[in-house]
Amino acid sequence: MTKSMMIHEFKMMLRNKKNILFIIALVSLILTYALLILPTQETPDSFNAEEMKKEISNLEAITQGMINRGGTGYGERTGSPFASYMYSLKVQSRMVNAFEDKNFNRFTQLRMKGFDYNTTSASRDWMLIGDAPYPGLDDSRNYSLTDLRYQGYLDANIPITYEMIEQKTALQTITNFLLGTTAFIVLFCAIYFSSDMLAKDRQHRTILQGLPIGWYRLINVKSAVAFGYTLLILFGLLLLAAVIISIQSGFGSFKLSVPITLPSSEPDEYFGYRFSEFDSISIAKFLLLALGIIPILIYLFIRLNALLSLLFKNAWIVLMVSTLILFSERIYYSRTLTELFGIEISNLPLTYFDFGRVISGEKYYLVHLESITYEKGILVLLCTILFLEISLFVVSRMVSKRRFYRKAA
Repeated sequence: MTKSMMIHEFKMMLRNKKNILFIIALVSLILTYALLILPTQETPDSFNAEEMKKEISNLEAITQGMINRGGTGYGERTGSPFASYMYSLKVQSRMVNAFEDKNFNRFTQLRMKGFDYNTTSASRDWMLIGDAPYPGLDDSRNYSLTDLRYQGYLDANIPITYEMIEQKTALQTITNFLLGTTAFIVLFCAIYFSSDMLAKDRQHRTILQGLPIGWYRLINVKSAVAFGYTLLILFGLLLLAAVIISIQSGFGSFKLSVPITLPSSEPDEYFGYRFSEFDSISIAKFLLLALGIIPILIYLFIRLNALLSLLFKNAWIVLMVSTLILFSERIYYSRTLTELFGIEISNLPLTYFDFGRVISGEKYYLVHLESITYEKGILVLLCTILFLEISLFVVSRMVSKRRFYRKAA
């Protein structure tokens, strides 16, 4: 009976017009981004050879003027600007030549010398730049992470392409998607697909006649089907995006690095402030860690929707409340807030909805709270699921099947 019920529920979800329209919208967004936006998009890592040539011409004019007036010496306060200009001229000229020769290994080495990269423009979104207590540290961190990423290209021992440098390969695009706020779309899919898993049956009078299956067991069956359906759709969308982007910009390599931020290993503090350290992990490890936490979050929201469905009996209210919970961190978020209502935010499940930043250590860095870790996130989310399971079991006894469908008769 359970197997037949699961097959029936899965077919219902496949035929659900609401789900079909949402999937079409997601596919349209993927196609638009992969075919129209990504190929022409300029990233902080993009290189403009013409602009660099203009800068080289300016440097040549400046250095020639210094030579003509005999200003090539050393000053106690100014140092040796002529030597600095000549060094910049040499590095940037070689950088342009390497770029035009498509020698991107050498180009990467030259770019790591600190030229032609604006760390300020590397900020991903509102969370990093919002009321930063130490903006200078943010810039320094961005530069360090970029340097680690470039070094990762060289250490991977693979042919470097310009698409890799711009982070436009399929694997890099997916990784950056999961690192930013855009990853919330993954969790919203779980919310959207499961928001009506109970409420939709209230539209059919025949459901009131009852099914030869327990009420709590029926809720579990519907949750399991919603969980499998969500994972299947997400995998299909991921595969579609990977194929389309790979055709244009290449698949990339699992060996490429993802820079991460770590708490300082030094026991001493500097005037009460502990600086961060930086390291990198491979894209393969990052994706494995993401695959470890995404199913937990998806299951959490599906069970939350089941609980809300029993309480509100309306799919749209369930959708709105769950979505509000998903984005609720934006209401109280601050770079200087470490507690909410006397509870450290590392103990709140809301903190770990932004799972990409948790894996990369950016979440810890944003509020400088060392207790925000991937391992603790898993523990907190599992405890939250346990609480939801107990609550769902109790509420399902209070709101019986007959009571839930009563008004539909």
